[in-house]
Amino acid sequence: MTKARRALFLFPSDRMGGAERITRTMAVEAARSGAFDTIDCFILCRARSGTLDGLEQFDNVKLHYTLARNEGGGIFGLLRILARRRYDLVFSSLIHLNAVSSAARWIGLLRTKRLVARESTMMFERTFKGLGRFYPILYRLYGKQDLIICQTDRMKESLDANTHHRLRHLLTVIPNPIDTDRIAQGLQSPSPEILSALPADKTLIAWCGRLLDVKNPQRAVDVLKVLHGRGATHMHLVFIGDGPLREATENYARQSGLSEYVTFTDYLANPIPAFMLCKVGLLTSDIEGFPNVFLEMLASGIYGIATTDCAGGLDSIPSVHVAQANTAEALADTLERIDTGSRNMQITEFLDARDSARFFAAIMGNR
Repeated sequence: MTKARRALFLFPSDRMGGAERITRTMAVEAARSGAFDTIDCFILCRARSGTLDGLEQFDNVKLHYTLARNEGGGIFGLLRILARRRYDLVFSSLIHLNAVSSAARWIGLLRTKRLVARESTMMFERTFKGLGRFYPILYRLYGKQDLIICQTDRMKESLDANTHHRLRHLLTVIPNPIDTDRIAQGLQSPSPEILSALPADKTLIAWCGRLLDVKNPQRAVDVLKVLHGRGATHMHLVFIGDGPLREATENYARQSGLSEYVTFTDYLANPIPAFMLCKVGLLTSDIEGFPNVFLEMLASGIYGIATTDCAGGLDSIPSVHVAQANTAEALADTLERIDTGSRNMQITEFLDARDSARFFAAIMGNR
């Protein structure tokens, strides 16, 4: 009797951030590949929100929710499932899950033929508060992976240097894939009601992500202030997302006299319909692993994106323009140089090269 082939994909919760979306996309590719009889998607905590429900269209995918209040509570459920099953592939994309799976394999609790970890950010380049300050220590548990994926050369070099080359033989660079299903769904979806309030006579600037310190949303307001100060009052800023700095950013826009030129859409499960209404994109982060939102913006028809120098490899992306400095003035300069009259024909070729099936083949060792 042929032994069943099984894969495991680890999620902290089913609230979709960039790392969780990549993991979901890889679970889809695993299901389509025919390489596995069963694909377990293990979600450590929180109630089921529906964002992973689409995976159940595949007969070989099973969702496992612990419904724990926090990830610590879900770890015990994870350890139980690891103790009962053997896997052919285990994949995760966040440092604490990467560390737990490596440590579990080290002590023999995780039994898998292939363990793949993806790095979600440049951990050593960021400043964390609270428990986040202990994140770099988790790298001491790394080492039992078969492959550690970095999103850019810059990320790989940082991780290699800060782990004193101990993991060098495991590190590889695989550019992030684009979720073509998500793009296609967004292009065909009706526009959310909140978008009907966007001014049709303005040039809309898309800013998308969690409103967090590291993403510096107030810098985006400063960029708009500079543009208006130069007479570009046709520019309107659209914040797509939510987060702890939402109220502070709204207050800052109000204090800057720009409230009528700024719209907050809140969190959108799929931001593609919003991107389709915008001419240009703006990213103001201090540091990123790699902003996958660029791929979605360009696939949606945005003409160009102005960004801080927050990640490696940005200069290689068609129609992405890196500011000379991480200042509002430099970003405003960059936005003003974007040509909104024609679309770069290299965008399609660039996006095709980031097909998610290619990424899955790479994590399986078939590059």
